[in-house]
Amino acid sequence: MWKNNYKIALRNMQSSKVFSAINIFGLATGLACCMLMFLFIQDELSFDNFHQKGKNIYRVTSRTQSTDEKKELAVAPAPWAPLMKKDYPEIKQYVRLLKDERSLIGEKGKEHSFINNVIFADSSFFDVFSFPLLKGNPVSALTIPNSIVLTREAAVKIFGNADPMGKMIEVNTSYTSTMDVQVTGVTETPPANSHFTFGALISLSTFGDMSTLWSYHMHNTYLVLENNASRQVVENKLKSFSDKYLANNPNADGKQDIHLQALADIHLHSNLVGELESNGDIRYIYIFSGIALFVLFIACLNFMNLSTVRSLKRAKEVGMRKVIGAARSQLIRQFLVEAIVVSFFALMLAIVLVVLALPVLNHLSERSLKIGLEGNYGLLSILFILTGLVGLVSGIYPAVVLSSFNPIDVLKGSFQNSNKGTTLRKVLVTLQFVICIALISSTIIVYNQLQFIQNKKLGFNQEKVIVVNLPKNSDPQKLETFKTMIKNISGVLSVSAASNVPGTKIPVNLVHNGNSSVVQNTSMQMLFVDNDFLKTMQIKIIGGRDFSRDFPEDPNEAFILNREAARQLGFTNTSDALGKPFQWVLPEKPLKTGKIIGVVDDFNITPLKTAVQPLVLHIVPRRFQFLYVRINSNDVITAVEKKFTAYNEGQPFEYSFLDETIQAMYASEKKLEKMFGYFSALAILLACLGILGLSIYYAQQRMKEIGIRKVLGASTRSIVRELSGEFLQPVVIAALIASPLAWWAMSKWLQDFAYRIDISWWVFAIAGFVAIIIAMITISFQAIRAALANPVNSLRAE
Repeated sequence: MWKNNYKIALRNMQSSKVFSAINIFGLATGLACCMLMFLFIQDELSFDNFHQKGKNIYRVTSRTQSTDEKKELAVAPAPWAPLMKKDYPEIKQYVRLLKDERSLIGEKGKEHSFINNVIFADSSFFDVFSFPLLKGNPVSALTIPNSIVLTREAAVKIFGNADPMGKMIEVNTSYTSTMDVQVTGVTETPPANSHFTFGALISLSTFGDMSTLWSYHMHNTYLVLENNASRQVVENKLKSFSDKYLANNPNADGKQDIHLQALADIHLHSNLVGELESNGDIRYIYIFSGIALFVLFIACLNFMNLSTVRSLKRAKEVGMRKVIGAARSQLIRQFLVEAIVVSFFALMLAIVLVVLALPVLNHLSERSLKIGLEGNYGLLSILFILTGLVGLVSGIYPAVVLSSFNPIDVLKGSFQNSNKGTTLRKVLVTLQFVICIALISSTIIVYNQLQFIQNKKLGFNQEKVIVVNLPKNSDPQKLETFKTMIKNISGVLSVSAASNVPGTKIPVNLVHNGNSSVVQNTSMQMLFVDNDFLKTMQIKIIGGRDFSRDFPEDPNEAFILNREAARQLGFTNTSDALGKPFQWVLPEKPLKTGKIIGVVDDFNITPLKTAVQPLVLHIVPRRFQFLYVRINSNDVITAVEKKFTAYNEGQPFEYSFLDETIQAMYASEKKLEKMFGYFSALAILLACLGILGLSIYYAQQRMKEIGIRKVLGASTRSIVRELSGEFLQPVVIAALIASPLAWWAMSKWLQDFAYRIDISWWVFAIAGFVAIIIAMITISFQAIRAALANPVNSLRAE
């Protein structure tokens, strides 16, 4: 019986090649989208699941309560973890991580290399996290101060093929002057599905005693709980920790809400201040998964539509089967088998499409996804279950409709005049275009938001500025001499040094308004700059003065605030802040006292998803890591490189354009725009294929009617208008339904941005107009062909 059903299914596919091709290609496209999304989601959900103790690892997060604007922090002061372990027996282990974005490492007397993401870590690092050591002892590798563990990649970069174990190298970081460290281990490069990566690990004990560093929220702190410990119970106990150690501590940031974040939640559910690296976003997974399912849904609607419109052609077949004794259940089984056979043909084509599309997805997602069916039981299970479900869902309605035909009506021919199913087909077409129009309008909104944030004035001039990586902890006098050399190059307009570039992690420090009678510290970002920074970046001073060499005391006493920092310190007017005492809480001293010499307008050095943060500018030459060079031509770069190489012998010359660095902050949004665009194109293509199939069928069914109209004098234009108008109404209705749905969804997405566009009505008008034009072009092709046909041929059979 099943073999017979299969043979009949193949014969019907061969007899209706156009409709079968449309169904197979449509379902294959939908299945391919779902397969690609499954591979992406499978990779996203795999983050950090390779750690053996992963289920018991939690990161300490906190919410400051010292200002009217709460800050969610992924970092904590160094003293917290040891005290937590001492006070609470549920905590088995801890490890603290302090990241340096880029460090200069190399053998003495040889060329040094920049190593990204160097992390200072406690000796328990390899006991907490499952990063395998290729060489060295994981228990003792980070125990001794001035110990370093290199990744395989970093070891090859520094030593080539030589064995690095036991060798002494120089390391220059943002937190230390040049120091000698000994290589005590080599580890494999961290896998791509880790929420943080590193090029090298340095023992945190190198810093010595950190028990008094209450003022610095800088360490990503991870706790390992006992197997039977409850996170909620430990979190409740941490309330007493805040009361005991933070509430009345003058060097701390005041009482805080402390929480434990599961390791598995960090990558997709965390976007806090002080993240080790940029994380993913669970909402984007929901969005992409939803779109992929929508594309598959459109393909299923096409299948249902085309199967039901072919009901007239197969009506006599059903009637004959019923007359000779076929039961309705047998007919339903036959039609479902046909649908499932089409689905499995579509699956074969979908696998080919996935192989072709994977490079594009890998480029967009910056991953190395592989289809890898062998051993990927999750994907194989999803494929077969999804294919079977698609066949059942697509075929169940046509099977029920076709099997319900009355054989007497069918064989007498009265069924041919029935309008049964017309309303449903229009509903299905409408649903298809609801999805298409929603995707088109969403793509336009994402594009407009990206254009807005990319073109928004940031408060400084990013054009024609190159950013050069400086050797760490450069001698201040040497740096000034080097800057003078760069300034003297023809085509260089100005030069400045600073500690950070936009988009990188800006350190948060405790500051205090020295004029206040209330002893309360406030967390603020601090950017360390030289005398020429504001001039080079063309940042507007709205009160007071800039740093100046005419005031020798500026490096020790002068602070410049942005407008937001002045506001949070209680200064209503800019002029009120000028000359007021200002204190920077330092770990090695009670505080560093100075005065506010100026206030600048707010400028954005973090992505526009967040509002401008309170920012303090101060001169600390040993923190300078980057040289900002404003130029009038790219030809100047070669001259800058020559000066750099001559004055910093043995150091690599690395630079980037500031505007490109800023654009890179919105890489995930650009990917979203491209994904919306691709999926919109697929959805429109499938909808058009469905309409093309319907228009072909309707034209064939009304061929004799068209012939009679032409004989009676109807023009080609009127016939085309008549045939096309039948499909115009569902598209217009779809536009009316899709617009509010897309507006609601994109309004939710835009809430992620502190600076965002207003959604205009014309976006939905354009999306609806585009959908109507595409539909009309698709339909008109077949309508014109039918209208131009010779009526003699269509009426000959009458």
